[in-house]
Amino acid sequence: MTLPLRALQAVRPQASSGVIAGAAVVAAVFSSTPFLLPDVSDRLNITLGITGALSTAQVASFALASFLAGRLFRPRRSLHYGGLVLIAVACTASALAPNFPILVATRVLSGLGMGTLTWIAWADATRFSKGIGEVAAVAPITAAVASPMIGWLIERGGYPWVFSALAVISLVALVFRVDFGDLPRVGRTMSSSKTNRLLLTAMLFLTLGGSAIFVFAGAIGEALIGISPVTLAWALSLNAIAGVLGTRVTARRGKAGIWLAGAAFSALALGNVDATAAFFIAMVVWGFAFWVVVPAVFHLLAARSLTPSERIGDAQALMAVGRVLGPVIGGIAVAGGNFSRLSSVGALAMFIASGIVIVVEAARRRGALRAVC
Repeated sequence: MTLPLRALQAVRPQASSGVIAGAAVVAAVFSSTPFLLPDVSDRLNITLGITGALSTAQVASFALASFLAGRLFRPRRSLHYGGLVLIAVACTASALAPNFPILVATRVLSGLGMGTLTWIAWADATRFSKGIGEVAAVAPITAAVASPMIGWLIERGGYPWVFSALAVISLVALVFRVDFGDLPRVGRTMSSSKTNRLLLTAMLFLTLGGSAIFVFAGAIGEALIGISPVTLAWALSLNAIAGVLGTRVTARRGKAGIWLAGAAFSALALGNVDATAAFFIAMVVWGFAFWVVVPAVFHLLAARSLTPSERIGDAQALMAVGRVLGPVIGGIAVAGGNFSRLSSVGALAMFIASGIVIVVEAARRRGALRAVC
């Protein structure tokens, strides 16, 4: 799983290899979730809805770390390396966990390290002219490479093998050089922009709806289409490859909300069209549109911030809150195997996010809110 590092450096050559490696580790952990939930459900004999607590616990602590890191710390090497070690320890404990409650607790520890590393990577991205778009490419590139490997590990040894592999790559990432430049601590002073607050709300709804469906993508594919973990891995890889291409496309002014609507339509199709081709097409369109939108919204946030990195932690934290609530809502919606209801609920949240972004883009384009923004 360290194979994507060369590709990542090609996409984002200004970043130090250590920052790239840390972001890749976080992306690999997140990429494993759709594979882990069905396997944990089967091996521990618990319902699929309950297994969503693994994602909820991990992302809840991720949100806390993302929100507080910029306010309490400046990026430091010790903080970066500490995050990697914490993830390695947590993943090792997850592989050895004797029961589900302990497994959930280990994911809380993992989320703290992941949130810290993510804040560092996105804050570092603001040092470069194209940094936001380039750091966004780390997640889909890693997912494209890691997903087939994770699918193979699930088939060979189940979730303990996956967690063991994640622990190893976290330790391997420690050998790479880290350089943050001179990044300041954000502190408590924030821009009063009202449209930025709306955009943060949109990011919350985007990840809430998306994660409600995405964490159950494996279950959807298996139940509706009968695809294997390896086939699912290829679908997720194509989703990630499309995401890499998406990060290279700049959403033209006023178009990010429309791209987001495209992602919402794709999410709606996942649980409502029981055909393998439709599943793959929806995953590809979703991946492309999502990663066109995220850098575009981050640029919109930076345009009304006191410093470029001011809202990075807030955006990541609210996106993480969405990932916390999403699996909970998804678990309720999917009760009884109702995947059509699951996709409809998740897509609705994404359409709300799309509407908010469209309104903000239109308002800024007209300059109607300039006096209060």
